[in-house]
Formats: sequence, C-alpha cells, structure tokens
Amino acid sequence: MKWSHYLVVLGMLPFANNQAIEIAPGDYEPLPAGADALLFYYQHADRKELYHNGHKVSDNSKLSSDIGILRYIHAIGLAENVVWQPQLLIPFGQMNASGDIGALGDTQGIGDPIFVSPVIWTLPTANKDIFVLAPYLFFPVGSYDKNDALNLGENRWRATLQTAYIHHFSKQWALDTVADASWVSANNDYGSTGVKLEEKTRYEYQAAVRYAWTPSTTFAVGGGYISGSATRVDGVDQHDSVSTSYARFTVTHFIEPTLQIQAQIGKDIEVEQGFKEDARLNLRILKVF
Repeated sequence: MKWSHYLVVLGMLPFANNQAIEIAPGDYEPLPAGADALLFYYQHADRKELYHNGHKVSDNSKLSSDIGILRYIHAIGLAENVVWQPQLLIPFGQMNASGDIGALGDTQGIGDPIFVSPVIWTLPTANKDIFVLAPYLFFPVGSYDKNDALNLGENRWRATLQTAYIHHFSKQWALDTVADASWVSANNDYGSTGVKLEEKTRYEYQAAVRYAWTPSTTFAVGGGYISGSATRVDGVDQHDSVSTSYARFTVTHFIEPTLQIQAQIGKDIEVEQGFKEDARLNLRILKVF
C-alpha cells in the first residue's frame, strides 16, 4: 500500500472508536448516601502498530496520548438499598503522532464532557452483591477541527447504556462484570471536505477479579473486549468494524479512609482495526468528603 493511500485509510479510522468506557475494578461499589467524591485521572498510552481489517499495515505508526480527567460524583439515597450517583467528567489532554504517521501532527485541548447517572442497587444476597444501570451522555463541545486528523472532541452526540454486576464471593474476593452499548449521532462536518460520518453501535464487555489483600489494599486482574463501530463516510461503507481485546492489572490503596490512590497498567491483546496499544498507564486519586 502506498503511503499516500495509507494516510487516506488512516483518516477513515476515527480515533474515538478506541475510546472505551472502561470501569476500574470496584468503581461501582456505592458511596454512602449524601457523600461527594472528587477524582483526578491521568492516562498515558503508546501505540506503534496500526491494523486495517485484521492486517498490520505499519509497525512504526507512533501515536502517544496523555489524557487527564476531572470527575465529580454526588451520591443520593433513593431507598435503603438504592443509591443514585450523578456525576460529571471533563477530559482534556494531548495526542502526538510520529513515525510513519507523522503527517497527522498533534493536538491538544478539551474532550467532550460526559454526564453519567448510575443507579446502584445493593442486593439481598449473602455478601451484598451489586447491580448497576448507568446511562452516559457525551456533549459535543470538545476541541474539534475538521481539518485536523487528530481531535479530542468527536463533533457528535454519544449515548451509552451500561450495566454492571458485582458478585462478592467473600469479604476478600469479588468479580466485576460490565457490559454496554454505545450509539452516536452523525458527524456532518468530517474531514477536510466536511462530509458525513456515520457509525454503527459499539459494544464492550469487561470483567475483573478483585482480591482485598488488606482492608486498605486491593489487587485486580481483568480485561475486556470491544466490537462494532463500523463506519460510513459520505454514504460509503468503510468495512472497518472494530474488534479489540485488552488486559489490565490494577492496584488500589486507601492512604486514609477518605483518600484513595490507584495505579493500573495494561495493553491491547488483539486488534482488528486501528491502533494497538503497546502500553498503558492509568493513575487516579480519589477524595471522598
């Protein structure tokens, strides 16, 4: 494939296809009613391999990203065993391309803000299992320029419905399972010519096993799978459905009862379409008040 053609193909793989709504192990354990939480995330990821329809088209397509997220949560008790936790997330950061895709340049700015409204039920099981129903809404006000190959904003509405079930085997062991479906509106100003970009439903499944080593420190190992998201550009099917599997290892520690830190490492295992993450580092600090 000639590089001029290759860059056209790359431009038809929206970076947002790889933006999974990942839940860290234990994220859906409910806060006490009336509590507030403020979180800050930092994520660094490196990529160098690019895939198209399951075939590696480059092993020197370097794309790095440094993303931060501010997140605020307020817990409202709806019943003795039900908590509603409306929250707002504001992403920001930068991406930089080099190597074979250096022509894509770089970008920085604000991503699309996200409003999340999970309802969390504590079930009357032996160890108080958890069921969650969480709608997400992404507001298309993030940084976007149709003339830029890389953007932090999508210039389209995105809605996601996520469900989760946490099974507590004991005080030490738990299994988090999460599934979601995501839908987007059309981007009517895509690419330098401002054509219409459409995308089919995107699906994701995640699971992680947690072990509470001490009351303050928890280890977790897990992964996930993303599929769907085939696109049409100016009415032409791109035959670019996503199929990505990934692995994660997470350590969470309470410095004191209301202050928590978390570190997570991971990578993509197999990628059908787009960039393959060689390495990812997620850091998080949480304060409950």
